[in-house]
Amino acid sequence: MADVKTNAPADFTNLFLKGVEQAAELQKKSLEAALHQNAEAIASYKKGAQGVPNLPSVFDLAGKALENFVEAQKSVIDQVVHQTTALVESAKGSSTSAHQAAETFTKSIEQSIERTVEVQKKALELAVQQAKANLSQK
Repeated sequence: MADVKTNAPADFTNLFLKGVEQAAELQKKSLEAALHQNAEAIASYKKGAQGVPNLPSVFDLAGKALENFVEAQKSVIDQVVHQTTALVESAKGSSTSAHQAAETFTKSIEQSIERTVEVQKKALELAVQQAKANLSQK
């Protein structure tokens, strides 16, 4: 029987990272599906609301707001994957304890969430400004 050499910790971390990447792709595909479904719903609503002034533009603004939200979410997902990969890679080559690695990872995730909230607030503020400008023109 051939002697098979394995590196269990490396195998585990590679499997873990692959799982994180696959979960991220599934989340991004779900966001894309929601965006597509929303676009179809908006198109249907706009057909029914053609006789009401300003209403179709409100649907367009709502659609754009969702697009911005989806892009922000996808950016966060990519950042989480990147940070997870960096954390795992740095833990491989150092004597960092699991507890210290978990603390570092948690801090990184908290910072990412804070940045995401800031981006989403800005996107919402922009959508509100656009809606107000659009409604004041009509």
